[in-house]
Amino acid sequence: MRRPIKIVSDFDGVWTDQAGEAAAIRELLESELARTSGEPLARVQLDVEALAAIVRAEPHAHGWAPEGRITAYVDEDPLCESSAICRHLASADDERGRSYRESILAAGFADLGEFGDHCFHGGAAAFRRRHTAAIVAHARESLAAIHDAGAEVVVVSNSATEKLAAWFTIAQVDAGEGDGHAVRLRGSAAKWMIDGDDTIDVGGRPIHVDRPRYRAAIEAEAPDIVIGDVFSLDLALPHVMRRAAQPAAPRRLVLRRHDHTPAWILRDRAGGAIDEIVDGVGDLVAIVRALRDAG
Repeated sequence: MRRPIKIVSDFDGVWTDQAGEAAAIRELLESELARTSGEPLARVQLDVEALAAIVRAEPHAHGWAPEGRITAYVDEDPLCESSAICRHLASADDERGRSYRESILAAGFADLGEFGDHCFHGGAAAFRRRHTAAIVAHARESLAAIHDAGAEVVVVSNSATEKLAAWFTIAQVDAGEGDGHAVRLRGSAAKWMIDGDDTIDVGGRPIHVDRPRYRAAIEAEAPDIVIGDVFSLDLALPHVMRRAAQPAAPRRLVLRRHDHTPAWILRDRAGGAIDEIVDGVGDLVAIVRALRDAG
């Protein structure tokens, strides 16, 4: 009996659509800026939109940088935008930027990174409280079809295992750590963690590929397929591993496309690194069948 095709999948952006969660994070960012600064919320909302326009205008210079270096660019994932705004505020030299920064520090936050994390996690939690069924439609049916095609799914995600399990459970999908689940979970994967200066160039942007926690997960799983929606976080490292012919490297790299997926990734499939582009998890069925037929 042949072993199943193993799929390592991201969660946020593959099994979910991020627009609503990103809006909730931004809503908390605006309300917390209003609280700490004493400015009217309507004025803060205008200022935040202006800040968002700044980071969107130069996406190659802005993104999620939890340890000081950009781990994913702002135009790759709407969940990165509020963090990018906070990072910009950390060095803003205009009067309003300095005023917001000083009010945040005066409110007891150690730095703008801590404030950004506060808004990200608090906003995401608020979204989950309001939208308990945020997983993509037909997730259970898509997963059953993937299993029928001869594959197993391991979700490797930056999100906590508890969140992953809860959202799959709401969709009536059995998911958990360890064997025996319809979806096996590896949460808190820290794909964002960078160690070292190794980069690749994609679309004129440097992308860090020294991601030790994510590498350890890939080496432990040795997947046949890796699917993600953010090239920097999900696909850059397995691409480098495959290029180096490392034993645990995947055979196929799949990007889950969204309306926000940037042109610098799509126009040449990240310099040829991406094998397939799909619009939903159900599209994995054909990829699994083709891979199995190829032997």
